[in-house]
Amino acid sequence: MRKLLFLLVIMMAVGGVLGLLMRQDSGYVLVAYNGITIETSLWVLVTLLIITLFVLSWVKRLLFITLKPGSTLAKVTGNLAHKRASRNTIRGMLELVGGNWGKAEKLLTNSAEKVPYPLINYIGAAYAASEQDAHERSKALLRSAHQVTPEADFAIGFAQSQIQIKQEHYEGALASLLRLQKLKPKHKQVLKMLVTVYTQLKDWDALLALTPTLKKDGIFDQDNMLELERNAFLALLDKIKFRKKLGEQQRELVSDVEKLWNKLDTLSQDDRMRQLYAQTLIHFDDDIKAEHFIRLSLNQTWSEDLIYEYGNIQQGDTKKRLIQCENWLKKAPTSANLLLVCGRLCQSMKLWGKARDYYEQALEFDAHSEALAELSRLLNAMGDHKASQELMMINLAHASNQLKVLPLP
Repeated sequence: MRKLLFLLVIMMAVGGVLGLLMRQDSGYVLVAYNGITIETSLWVLVTLLIITLFVLSWVKRLLFITLKPGSTLAKVTGNLAHKRASRNTIRGMLELVGGNWGKAEKLLTNSAEKVPYPLINYIGAAYAASEQDAHERSKALLRSAHQVTPEADFAIGFAQSQIQIKQEHYEGALASLLRLQKLKPKHKQVLKMLVTVYTQLKDWDALLALTPTLKKDGIFDQDNMLELERNAFLALLDKIKFRKKLGEQQRELVSDVEKLWNKLDTLSQDDRMRQLYAQTLIHFDDDIKAEHFIRLSLNQTWSEDLIYEYGNIQQGDTKKRLIQCENWLKKAPTSANLLLVCGRLCQSMKLWGKARDYYEQALEFDAHSEALAELSRLLNAMGDHKASQELMMINLAHASNQLKVLPLP
C-alpha cells in the first residue's frame, strides 16, 4: 500500500512538472521526407513515441506468449510441420522400395530434422545414395545418422556393412562386420554377411574358423553348409597340392589334409567329396590311410565312386583287401565297380581264372565297364586271342558310339 501511494505521489509530481513545462513552451517539431511534411508540437511527439513503445512492448509480449513452446499456436504449427515431415518420410520409404533413388533420398533427407526419429530417414537416404553410386554422400548421411542417434551404433554399422558389400568394398565391409560381431556374436545376418565377405576375399581359413558357430547356431541349412564347406575344402586342397610341387614333405601334407577333412565333418555326407579325399590320400602315396578311410566309409554308407577308388590302392595286404571286397559282395552283389575291383585284386595275386570270372560278372551288370578292357587284356595274355579280339571290337564299337556323326570315305 505504501509503495502504491509513493508511486502515485511520484507520478503526480512528474505530471505537475511536465504541465508547467508544456505551459511555458509547447515546442515545435518539423519532419520532412520525400515531399511530405509533418508539423507538431514537441510534447505531442513525445506522447506518440511513448504510446508507440508501449504498444510494441505489448505486441512483443503477445508474440512471446503465443509462440513459446507449449502454447496452442506453437503446438498447431509444430504439429503441422511434423505431420508434413512424417508424410514425406513415408513417401520417401515408398520411393526407396520402388527404386526411385533420387526422389527417395531427397524426401528422406529434407524431412529428417522434422521427425521424431531421424535415424530411419538418414539410413534410408544413405541406401538411396549408394544405389546412385554417390558413395561420399552415402557416408555423410550415415555420419549424420550417428550424430543424431549415437546409441544406434549397431544399426548404423549394419547398414554401412550392407552398403559396402553392395559396392564390393569387401575389406571395409569385413572391418565393419567384425566390429558388429563383437557387439552381437550370434547375430545371424551378420554371420551370413561374414560368410559372403570371406568367400569374396577367398579367406578360407577364416571361413573355416567360423563354421563351428554357423553349425551351432543353425545359420545355414544342411545343403548350404555342405556347399560352403565343399568350396573351402577344394580351395584349401589346391593350396596343399601346390605345396607338394614346392617339395614339402608328404607326411606333413597328409597331416594337413586330415586336419582339414576333420574340421569339415559335413563333407562326409557327400559322395564326391569322400571320393576326392580318398584320391588325395592316394595322390600323396598314403595308401594305408586311404584304405582305412574307404573301408570305414563304405561300412557306413555304400558308394560306387568310393569302391572304385579302393581298386587304386597299391600298397598294403592285397589278400586282406580281396577278402574285404568279397565280404562287401554279400551286401552289394550287383555292383559292377566292386566286381571290377575284385577282378583287379585277383589279377594282382595272379589268380587268373578268378579274375576272369569277376570281370565277366562285372560286364553282366555294366556292359561298358572298364572290366571289358581288363578282360580283353587278360584273355590275350592267357592265349585266348579270339575272345580277346571280340571284346576289343565290342569296346571299339562302344567307343565309336561316343563319336560325332561325320561322313566317312
